[in-house]
Amino acid sequence: MTRRAGLSIPAFLLSTAIGIAVFILAMLVIGVRIDTGPTLPPAPSAAEQTRQNAASAYSLVADAAEGADPELARLARSHEEAVGGVWVPWPEGAPDGATNPPSPTTNTEDVVELLDQSVAATIDALEVAAPADVPLYASILIRQQAALESAAASAESAPEEPGDGDVDEGSDGEDASESSDGEQESAVAGLTVERLSPGQVATLASEQTLIEMDAARQWLETAAPHLDSPDRALLWIGQVDEYTSAVLQAGTADVRLAFATLPDWFLESPSPETALRLEQEAYLLVASELFTYIPTTDRSFDIQIAATALDLLTGSELDDLPLLTEPA
Repeated sequence: MTRRAGLSIPAFLLSTAIGIAVFILAMLVIGVRIDTGPTLPPAPSAAEQTRQNAASAYSLVADAAEGADPELARLARSHEEAVGGVWVPWPEGAPDGATNPPSPTTNTEDVVELLDQSVAATIDALEVAAPADVPLYASILIRQQAALESAAASAESAPEEPGDGDVDEGSDGEDASESSDGEQESAVAGLTVERLSPGQVATLASEQTLIEMDAARQWLETAAPHLDSPDRALLWIGQVDEYTSAVLQAGTADVRLAFATLPDWFLESPSPETALRLEQEAYLLVASELFTYIPTTDRSFDIQIAATALDLLTGSELDDLPLLTEPA
């Protein structure tokens, strides 16, 4: 008698798969929801984490300055917006099974301390940012450091509140906030790197650098005799000369112009006022040229460029994002 065989293994597996598919389809039709939980955002990259930290730092500065210093609050908000804001995965509220990260918090309301922290956060973000984002962070770094220096100067010149002069006595009764030589120590660090050296400029410079820097030197030499206080202009004439000499010694072709064209507004009315404006325009020429080097292949150079540019622009009115646009 012939034995009757059952389903083969492939046929059995196919039948099982079809049965499962039919069952799932039936469940979906009658409204059963297959819930795998909320889709969580991917883990942030190092660049995104530092960007988020910087945005949070700007937000905290804005919160602390609101009311007391509306212009600083506005500046900080503009920087927060420029980097993309503080990211919230679910702005309308997290779904079941998930939570939004907490809002940025701080243990201080001191604007100077918060600006110091925001400068540090900007440096961290600049160091790991994509090359296309480095100029933005460098510009913000310039403006945040300028705001920090302004806030620190205002705090130092403000009259002391009752109790501010109390001495924190140690074993010798000295003020703990003073150093051994009696000078006041500052808790503010901020941007502490040195300005670019002539050798560093020479490694980054182009022929255009020579043209811009020599024009700036000529403008400063023209302005200096008309200035009430020419010391800073004379100092930078020497610095620009050192930069120019280093660039030439590095082998860059000498394309400097014999005479740099002076602005009509100065030629029409040379005076201490127009000379001061010409001085500021000369500094802007050099700072703008240096800023074109960003991003370099070395992020420490980018930070030094920002520091040098700020040194040049000190005393000038700064936009929210200085040097990102061409000078007028």
